[in-house]
Amino acid sequence: MNRTAWIGLAKLIAVGALVGLALAAFNNHGRQQYQAGRQDERNNWLQRDNEALRIANGRIATLQQEARDKERAHGQAMDGIAAQHQKDLKDARTEKDRVIADLRARNLRLRIPVVTTASAACRGGGAGSEAGPSTGQRDGEATAELSDAAAEFLVGLASEADDVARQLSACQAVVIADRQQQEGQ
Repeated sequence: MNRTAWIGLAKLIAVGALVGLALAAFNNHGRQQYQAGRQDERNNWLQRDNEALRIANGRIATLQQEARDKERAHGQAMDGIAAQHQKDLKDARTEKDRVIADLRARNLRLRIPVVTTASAACRGGGAGSEAGPSTGQRDGEATAELSDAAAEFLVGLASEADDVARQLSACQAVVIADRQQQEGQ
């Protein structure tokens, strides 16, 4: 090969090398642009997701606080119902004890109307007949006083019945409060 051929080959290699360098630089620049675009898109995506997550967490915190407030209010309502029920029971026991003490001290007497033989005879029955209850109330109607044991038993029985009514009332108050709390959700 002569010198001209070598110079032509050297020029060709030099041009090839320059084209190769240019292509490599262009490829490197394209890769950098791709990586930069990819990173920008990832950053945008993360920013959108983080913002959505921040909003969702704020809403969750608000809902949790509202639920705690409702639960606290419901608990206070239940405490109020229980306290009122206990107060009513205590007052009822005090009243029952006062009535029994008055019965024992003879300040209070329990009486029931009775049919005497004279009143039975006036209604047409004989001395031994069983007369029905009187339909009219008259002054001086015959009565009988209950024994202390019978009076205490009746006062206690009435007190127990009142306690059942108070318990039912407290249960109804709980159901109403539960329904109100459910409707508030």
